[in-house]
Amino acid sequence: MKPFVRLALAAACVAGTLSSAVAADPATLRVTYVTAPFNVPSIVERHEGILEVDFGAKGIKIERPEITSGAKQTEAIAAGAIDVASVLGGASAILAKANGVDIRVIAVYARSPKAFALMTRTDGPAALADLKGKKIAGPKGTTLHQLLVAALASAGLTINDVDYINMDLPTARAALLSGEIDVATLAGNNAIAVEKAGGKTLTTGEGLIHPTTVMAAAGEFIDAHPDLVEAYLAAHRKALDFLATKPDEALKIAAEEQKISIEDAKAQLPLYDFTPTLTDADVANLEADQTFMVDNGMLPKDRAIDIRKNLVAPIAFSTK
Repeated sequence: MKPFVRLALAAACVAGTLSSAVAADPATLRVTYVTAPFNVPSIVERHEGILEVDFGAKGIKIERPEITSGAKQTEAIAAGAIDVASVLGGASAILAKANGVDIRVIAVYARSPKAFALMTRTDGPAALADLKGKKIAGPKGTTLHQLLVAALASAGLTINDVDYINMDLPTARAALLSGEIDVATLAGNNAIAVEKAGGKTLTTGEGLIHPTTVMAAAGEFIDAHPDLVEAYLAAHRKALDFLATKPDEALKIAAEEQKISIEDAKAQLPLYDFTPTLTDADVANLEADQTFMVDNGMLPKDRAIDIRKNLVAPIAFSTK
């Protein structure tokens, strides 16, 4: 082969490699919008149009599908229907990765053990030890499910000692208040509604679980557009700065979005740590989530993953 032919082929290979490595920016960034239980940064970010401004400067439009279910968010990532799951339960991210979905954690969204609770009516069970044989409802396969298992274990009981019914939060709240069930696993506005109706909290997650919600993205998107991932996280930090510097305005925005009073909003905010940088403690909490799922038959042991190596993207540890 002549030298110039070899050179031309080499140049073509390099050009092909570069073109595949540096993908063109997408026309649209698709980010899920999740407000519950009390996701103030997301509410502020949309209200202020931070993503629209930052990505608009790059010629990229923003779409915000309201997909609140963790399972449905990861299904959407697997189907290529969204780029970023803005608020995703750690357990949902683990299950998706373990089942072959190309997903990676890019930051923490919140840590909030006090925001999750087992609630009952005034005439309901007085203590965790009284839950044996009781009807308990809430969303299975979630942080609230994990809280229930941990709370029962603290009283020497197991999930098999209760009648556990799968219900979404509003339905569980209504069933509790109407007397159809004895206990509901609740969070956010639904827990507040029960308190206002005269209900009581049996326990929160404090001391029992370490719930960590995360921000996650499709692995292919992270690899092809690391600059856009950085830009997304920078926009999120702008929302956090807004919350830090204008807390009253941020709470007013969140209260209006969730149709609650300012007083209720102020009561909820201290329950959340929105620091986005992933820590070793967060990794340990995600590992504990995976152990919970294996121990409770939600994830086969042979599908367990290495959280730090397989699930977490390096940018998640960034402090920028």
